[in-house]
Amino acid sequence: MKHRERDIVPYSFLSSSTSYEEANYVVVGVPYDSTSSWGVGARFGPLSIIEASGYLDPFDLELNCIPLEAGIYTMPEISTLELTPESMVKLVEGIVTEIKEDGKVPILLGGEHTISLGGISALKDEMDALIILDAHADFYDSYGGRKISHATVSKRASEIIRQVIIYGVRTLGWEEKHEINNTKNVKIIKRIENNILRVLDSIEGKKVYLSVDIDVLDPPQVPCVSTPEPGGLTYAELIELMRNIMRKTEVIGMDFVEFSPCPGIRSDAYLVAKLVYKAIGYHISYLRKDELGCHPDR
Repeated sequence: MKHRERDIVPYSFLSSSTSYEEANYVVVGVPYDSTSSWGVGARFGPLSIIEASGYLDPFDLELNCIPLEAGIYTMPEISTLELTPESMVKLVEGIVTEIKEDGKVPILLGGEHTISLGGISALKDEMDALIILDAHADFYDSYGGRKISHATVSKRASEIIRQVIIYGVRTLGWEEKHEINNTKNVKIIKRIENNILRVLDSIEGKKVYLSVDIDVLDPPQVPCVSTPEPGGLTYAELIELMRNIMRKTEVIGMDFVEFSPCPGIRSDAYLVAKLVYKAIGYHISYLRKDELGCHPDR
């Protein structure tokens, strides 16, 4: 059913009218960008992504199914603007914990990358590994005088997660390099390296959390991010990578962060919304045992 034939549900991903009780996936918008060091505006990302998602076709041509039918519920956007980074992370952790306890898959929409710490903290006891797709390592021990910020996310995560894999890195600070060299449970895979599939083989079947920083894409794909970095992935490459992650591992939570919408541009938000929907579709295809007849390998 095309978007123009469906009723528009205000602030609901893909205009879904599924109730929380019926849903298998819960989308949580976290409009926070208080530690952003360059481009601000990621706080407007969640609303922009959800608005654009209302114009997606629910039928997925590749999967030959309608992932929306698995049940997607969108929580009202949470209020975070006046919170410290530490308080925001705690708030998100509490929300994701409830979603987990209710047997649903949390999907966070940012907002800056700091929001990921809330989801990671809530799921840390179930996770075998954390996969981060990012142009930056975000591995400073402290940045701008803060221990918790968008530039320290991976470092803080490495302190509570057994294995951290970061793919797509195209720039690295000297301090970060020193921290990484002294951290045994972190693997950085640079954009120019092509061994990501072998790394995924090493964690096949394990429970993982997936964090997608939109700046992993090349700037011409999505110019409107907090910290653009040339030389990134194409949309097609990112889609294929997410497909392989869903195929090889058990993703128990995910987030999409650092999208900072530019005024007057709609294609960026639409692309990010499509990424989120594709991730849900692949998750259904590989982990929900053909409940909807989705078949990405046909």
